[in-house]
Amino acid sequence: MDKYKKETFLIGSGLIGLSLILHFFHYLIFKDLHHTLIFLVADIAFVPMDVFFTAFVIEKLLDKRETHHKMEKLIIIKGVFYSELGNSLLDEFVKGDKNIDLIKNDAFIKKSWGKEEFKALEKELDEYSYEVNLENLDIRKISDILNKEKDFLISLITNPTLMEHESFSDMIITLMHLREELLDRYFKMECECNCCDKNHIEEDIEDAYRALTYGWVRYMRHLKKEYPKLFLKAMLNNPFDDRSFSEKYKVSEENGINICEMIK
Repeated sequence: MDKYKKETFLIGSGLIGLSLILHFFHYLIFKDLHHTLIFLVADIAFVPMDVFFTAFVIEKLLDKRETHHKMEKLIIIKGVFYSELGNSLLDEFVKGDKNIDLIKNDAFIKKSWGKEEFKALEKELDEYSYEVNLENLDIRKISDILNKEKDFLISLITNPTLMEHESFSDMIITLMHLREELLDRYFKMECECNCCDKNHIEEDIEDAYRALTYGWVRYMRHLKKEYPKLFLKAMLNNPFDDRSFSEKYKVSEENGINICEMIK
């Protein structure tokens, strides 16, 4: 019997024994075995109902409330992440995407989108072949972004709110791995012996690109449902939308969206 089971057994035995002793004292004081047994049986009969309301009803309500609070915190953390470095990295990765024209238009998330449109985009991105051309990427800029936000990434990994969200945690770990590979494999080996394995670096960037893109779509879906105003702002920073601000402004006006009011 391990330590945890032994402690549980001892505590349970102690509580049951205490209950029997108290009922015995009740009998000694009032000398009424009939009513003592009535109370004892009534208490035992109430246990299943008590367990039901405590373990299933109340606990479910508390879990639902806690889950909602965790989701709110997660959305805030994701928002900070994408505004601080996620969108900047995606902007750079998109520039080196060999097949960007295949998903570019489909990734123009619109105000009218609902659950089905987001699901369709998630499915498309899940099946998409993420291939980047290292020559079209500003590797130094990507490395600088990751190095500048190193402490922020570490704080995200250790954040207890993210521990239960495996996909987001994996994305942060992927970015940390990319940062280390750029420093140790790309810049160091390129400078010292000009023998960097660029194919390996491309694969690491593609992994980070895939994780960032999928996470971004799920983040946008949550914003659309829970925070419509933040969703409208995030639409302006769509990393797959390379239109100028004036073009976005014109299209937004045609769709009844006032950007000037939206960004206040």
